[in-house]
Amino acid sequence: MITNYLKIAWRNIVKNKTFSAINIFGLSIGIAVFLLIANYLRFEYSYDNFHVNKDRIYRVPMELTEQGEKTQTFAFTYPAVAPGLKKDFPEVEEAVRMRRQSGVVYANNKQIVEDESIYYVDPAFLKLFSFEFKEGQSESVFSEHHDAVITEATAKKYFGTSNVVGNTLRFRNENYFVKAVLKDIPGNSQFRFNILFNYKKYVDMVRPGGSDAEGSWTWSDFYTYILLKTGTNAKALEEKLPAFTERYLGSNMKERGYKVSMALQPLKDIHLRSKYGYELAGNGNLNYLKYLGFAALFILFIAWINYINLSTARSLERSREVGVRKVVGANKFQLIRQFLVESSLINIIAILIAIFIFYLSLPYFSNLVQKNVADIGTIGIQFWIYLSGIFLVGMILSGFYPAFVLSSFQPIQTLKQAGGFSGQRSKNTLRKSLVILQFVAAIILVTGSIAFYRQLHFMSQRDLGVQIDQTLVLQQKVNQDSSKLTSIQSFFDQVQSVSGVKTVSASTDVPGSEVGSSASFNLRNSDADKRCRLAGIDNNFIPSYGLTLLAGRNFNNDQPPVDTAQPLNLILNETAIKMFGFIKPADAIGQALEGAGFRANIVGVIKDYHQESLQHSFDPIVFYPEQQIAMSHFSLKLQTSNISKVMSQVKAIWNARFPESPFQYFFLDDYFDQQYRSDRLFSTVLWLFTIIAIIIASLGLFGLSLYMVTKRSKEISIRKVLGATILQITTLITSDYLKLILYAGIVAIPVAWYLLNNWLNDYAFHITIGWWFFLLPLMVMMLIAVITILYQSVKAALSNPVKNLRTE
Repeated sequence: MITNYLKIAWRNIVKNKTFSAINIFGLSIGIAVFLLIANYLRFEYSYDNFHVNKDRIYRVPMELTEQGEKTQTFAFTYPAVAPGLKKDFPEVEEAVRMRRQSGVVYANNKQIVEDESIYYVDPAFLKLFSFEFKEGQSESVFSEHHDAVITEATAKKYFGTSNVVGNTLRFRNENYFVKAVLKDIPGNSQFRFNILFNYKKYVDMVRPGGSDAEGSWTWSDFYTYILLKTGTNAKALEEKLPAFTERYLGSNMKERGYKVSMALQPLKDIHLRSKYGYELAGNGNLNYLKYLGFAALFILFIAWINYINLSTARSLERSREVGVRKVVGANKFQLIRQFLVESSLINIIAILIAIFIFYLSLPYFSNLVQKNVADIGTIGIQFWIYLSGIFLVGMILSGFYPAFVLSSFQPIQTLKQAGGFSGQRSKNTLRKSLVILQFVAAIILVTGSIAFYRQLHFMSQRDLGVQIDQTLVLQQKVNQDSSKLTSIQSFFDQVQSVSGVKTVSASTDVPGSEVGSSASFNLRNSDADKRCRLAGIDNNFIPSYGLTLLAGRNFNNDQPPVDTAQPLNLILNETAIKMFGFIKPADAIGQALEGAGFRANIVGVIKDYHQESLQHSFDPIVFYPEQQIAMSHFSLKLQTSNISKVMSQVKAIWNARFPESPFQYFFLDDYFDQQYRSDRLFSTVLWLFTIIAIIIASLGLFGLSLYMVTKRSKEISIRKVLGATILQITTLITSDYLKLILYAGIVAIPVAWYLLNNWLNDYAFHITIGWWFFLLPLMVMMLIAVITILYQSVKAALSNPVKNLRTE
C-alpha cells in the first residue's frame, strides 16, 4: 500500500513540474537558511558549556555609584575580593583572580607581541576551569612563582613543537619556565589567552612600586571568579554581598560619597547577557542573535506558507481525484495516509536538498559571520532535532488540508465542485490570510534591513569631534625606563623630519576604544568622589587631533605625575566638568581637584568628542601630562600620497631606536571603524536573508498567481469577449494581491516600529525613525508583487479567448 502511495506521489510531482519545483526549491532554501542560522545560534549559546563545573562557577562584577551620577558597571573588581569571599563564606569552594597584560615575549630567539593574551592567574584557575592539558597537569602547575602555562598553538609559534615543557619565556625582564601545555582553547570560550603566569609572581612584581595586588580594596581591573560548593543557593549568597561590601568598604564609601554593589554572574550568562563595562574581548550581542533568530523563523515561515498556499490552491484539482477514489471504495483513513505520504515525500526531498545547500554554503556563511567552519558546522543531536521538527511540522502543515479536509468531503460534493472557477470562500480566505502573514514577515525584514543600513551610515558619517584620518599609530609594547628618554626624543625628532609626517604626538590611549585607566577625583574640600577615565597625553596631542579647547590652555611642558608633592595640571572634557557641577567651561578653570594620590588644578577644558563608537555616550575624561617613556601610542599625522615610502622610513627609524620592540602599527580610521564590525556583520547577514525571504515569497506568489490565472482563464476570456481591455484584465488580477500586501503593511508597521525602537535604544546616538522607513518597504513589496504577477497577467490578457471557451 505504501509503495502505491509513493508511486502516486511521485507521479503527481512529475505531472506538475512547475508547482513541484517552486514548492521544493522554496522549501529547501528556507530550511537551509534556518539550519545555518540555527547552528550559528547554537554555537553562540554554547559558550563555556564545556567546563565541568559550569553550573557552579560565577563571576563577581561590580557597580559603582557616585552622588548624583549615573551608575558605572565593571566586569572586574578589587584584588582583595577573591580571598575575602573565600575566607568569609563557607559556600565558596574556590576563588581565583585574573590580571590581563600585554607586551613582548622573548623565546627561542624570537620576540612576539602578545596583545592582551597574557594573564596572571591564581594557581587554582586550571582547577576551576576545564581546559584540557596536552602536557603537564593541573596539580603541578603554578607551584613555583615562575611557572608558565601556554597553549599548543603558542608553543608551536615560539618553538615549532608542542613538546616544550621546561623551556624558557622572558617577559618584562623576568624568566618564566613552561610547566604545562594546554590544548588549544575551544572557540566557544570567553577566555582567549595564549600564556598564563602565576598570580603570586605578579603580586611580588608590583609590590616594590607601592601597589598591593593581594589585599587592595581600591585598585580595580582584577577579574574574579568563584566556584560554589555543590547545593549552594547562589541567590542566597548574593543577598549577603551588600553586608560583605559594607564590612570592607563601608567607612571608605561613607567618607568618599560613593557606593559599590557586587553581584554573582553565572558563567554561562557572560557571553551574551553581560551588562558590564570592561568586558573581555569577543562577547556576543544577544539582541542581534534574537533578531537573527526571528529572521530564521520568518524565512522558514514564508517557505511553509508558500507550500501551504500552493497545496490549498491545487486542492480543487485534487478534489475530483478524491471523489473518484471514494466512489470506488477508498475510506477516509486511506486518503489521509495517501496525502500524508505525498507530503512526507516532498518534505524529504526538500530536506535532502536543504542539507546539500547547507554544506555547500557553510564555508561562505562561516566566513561571513567570521567563525570557524568547524565551530558552526558541527552536526550534533540538536541539528537532527531541528531537522526532525522541521519535517514533522512541514508534513503536518502541508498535508493537513488535503489529508483531513478533502478526505471528509462527500463524493457528489467533490465531483460537483471540481470544475468550479474559484472554489469555496473558506479556501480563498485561508490563502489570503497566509499571503498576508507571509508579507508581514517580509516587510518587517525589509524595514529592519533599511534601518540597520541607515544607522551604520549615520555612525560612519557623523562628525566625531576628533580628526582620525591620515593618522598612523605606532604601538610601543615594551616598558621604557628613564634611560630611554634620549632615545625616544631622538626617535620623535627623526620621525618629525620624515617628508609626509606633519606632527607626532604621544598618548596612553587613542580614539577607537575605551580609555583603559580610571580614577576617582573630588573637588578640593569635598568628599564626593567622581570617577573619570584617565588618559596621559603630551603637548602635541590636542592640536594634532584637532580637539577644541573651550576654555583655558593646552599643556605646555607641564610636569608629569612623578612627585605627589607637586600640584598636577589637568585638562577635562565637557562631560567631566558637568559631573563636577560646573555650568560653563570657564567656571572650571583654576579649580582644584584631588585624586589618584595627587593634588591637581584644572588648566583647560576641551569639547566632548567620540572616544568610542556612537553606541556609547560621552565619558568623563581627565587628561594629564605624561612622559613619553610612559606612553604606549605614538600618533603620526600624515600628509602624503606615498604611504609605503613613509612607512618604510618610519620602520627603519623605529628598528634602529627600539630593536627590542617589534614594529607594531595601525591606521586610526581603520582601528576606529572596527568598533562597527559586529554592526556591519549583522547588517550584511540581515540583508542577505531578507533578499532570500523576498525571493522565496516571490516564488510562492508566482506559483499562486500562475495557478489562479489558469483557474480563471474562462472568466478572463469571457471578459475579453465582452470588451475588457488588457489594462483592465491586468488590473483585475494584480489588484487582489496588492490589497493583500497593503493589509500586510497595516499589520507589519506597528511590529517593525516596536522592534526598531528597541534596537535603537542600545545606541547613545542614533537615527530618527521617519515615516518613509515603513512606506518604502511597503512600496518595494508592492513593486516586487506587481513584477512577479505581471507576466502571468499580461499573458492571460493576450491569450485567445476561443481556446478557453471552445469546450463550453
